[in-house]
Amino acid sequence: MVVVTIGSIPFLGLVVPNIVSLMIGDNMRRSVPWVGIFGAGFVLVCDIVGRVIRYPFEIPVGTVVAVVGAAIFLAMLLRKRARS
Repeated sequence: MVVVTIGSIPFLGLVVPNIVSLMIGDNMRRSVPWVGIFGAGFVLVCDIVGRVIRYPFEIPVGTVVAVVGAAIFLAMLLRKRARS
């Protein structure tokens, strides 16, 4: 029997679209597929980090995404303030 728990993944909807917008631009037709690809890749990388950082145990992907996403979001926020 397999039990699956689905929880929230914080900062995913804030960080990934803004990064794609900085790289590709604001053209929605071009950026929406890239948001999906980068979002899936971001969650995959955070899941791998959560499994490897304390090997016999796993850190939940939501926790890793929250820590990494908050750091990226703060960096983007402070970078925009420094430019203006």
